[in-house]
Amino acid sequence: MMRSLRIRLILLLGVAILGAAALQFTVSLREAMQEANKLFDYHMKQMAFALRDTALDDTEWYTSSKPSTNFDFVIQIWGDDGVRVFQRRPYLFLPQQGALGFSTVSLNNGDWRVFAIENQSKRIQVAQKMETRRDRAISLAMHSLWPIIPVSLMLFAAAWWVVTSALSPLNRIGHDLAHRNTDSTEPVSDEGVPQEVSLLVAELNLLLTRMGSALQSQRNFVADAAHELRSPLTALKLQLQTLTRAKDDMARAQAVARLQGGVDRASRLVEQLLVLARQDPMSVPASDTVVDLQACIEYAAADVAPLASSKNVEIRLDAALRASVEGDAEALRMMTRNLLDNAVRYTPNDGSVAVAISSANDKACLTVEDSGPGISEDNRTRVFDRFYRVPGTSAGGSGLGLAIVKAIVDRHHGSVELGRSALGGLKVAVEFPLHQTVRRPEPVAEAV
Repeated sequence: MMRSLRIRLILLLGVAILGAAALQFTVSLREAMQEANKLFDYHMKQMAFALRDTALDDTEWYTSSKPSTNFDFVIQIWGDDGVRVFQRRPYLFLPQQGALGFSTVSLNNGDWRVFAIENQSKRIQVAQKMETRRDRAISLAMHSLWPIIPVSLMLFAAAWWVVTSALSPLNRIGHDLAHRNTDSTEPVSDEGVPQEVSLLVAELNLLLTRMGSALQSQRNFVADAAHELRSPLTALKLQLQTLTRAKDDMARAQAVARLQGGVDRASRLVEQLLVLARQDPMSVPASDTVVDLQACIEYAAADVAPLASSKNVEIRLDAALRASVEGDAEALRMMTRNLLDNAVRYTPNDGSVAVAISSANDKACLTVEDSGPGISEDNRTRVFDRFYRVPGTSAGGSGLGLAIVKAIVDRHHGSVELGRSALGGLKVAVEFPLHQTVRRPEPVAEAV
């Protein structure tokens, strides 16, 4: 299989040049054949009329070498009794006495062109083999073909130069990409690139830009993860040392409890890191299904119920509407659980959390509100960053909850906004493309 575009183009142009040369030769041969027929017919006719005006009764005429002819003309003369009295040039097979005027006959030795006229009591006939005419026409066509050969070679060389020059930007781009480092995402120069290839170069630069963003995000993620994992691992090491130095059962029990808490926090951090890595835009997306948002809320409420019960926090769900979206069911449940977990975790004791579903403009909106301290406007743009925690917060966490929410929302082509809740705390509004809505006859609000 031919993979070189340059060789393919040059061969195609070479075939086109050869085809043009062959067409020109065919046309030249046809024109030469027509001109040869006209010319030889004219000579045959003139020769026959010249013989008619000659004294054919003279005996010396038949015995002399006259008339001298060229181009294999055969002269035949018949008397009034039908006996051939003269023949110029010996042939094994010759045309017999035929009709007056021009005619073409076929014999065992080929086709003949014949012209015949009468002179008193004699018939004069001039004949010529068609093969002679074809040879003459081919000779003339070949003479016209010789100039085409150097011209074709010049055109082939010009095609080679043009194709090589046109493809030189592609060779430059390939050389540039081949000699880059693995982490280089600089855009490819489009200088001198043909218009037909400029779109490919533009899309390649967009791909390099996206890859650069993804690589930078991955580097930041690895650096932040290493920094955040260092603290719990150091704490576990210190707690383990405290456990080994415990002198009595009470001190040992306290050390074990602290070590267990540290292990739980480290496990939660690792789990959230894995969740965040799975939601990365470069990862392979899961198959989309139709997901009921209220079912996601019910799953999330069941997960955070122990924490809400320990703080006496009421979770209220507006159940007047059910909405469905297309996406990864597990990821959407995880997003809802993180939203509820953050709301309950930062809501003080005896507080409340409200969850509602609404739809407008082909969008399904999930809102989670709490009665906690909320987030200031200065910090609302930063809370979606990985490992960022609002200064002064006392609730335990790793700073990955809202980052996971943002990653899941972006992966589902949605949007998330933070605002001030009517309950006094934070309001999180998440929008997704709507798949289906169903109005429910149940009470407007339900307490979980």
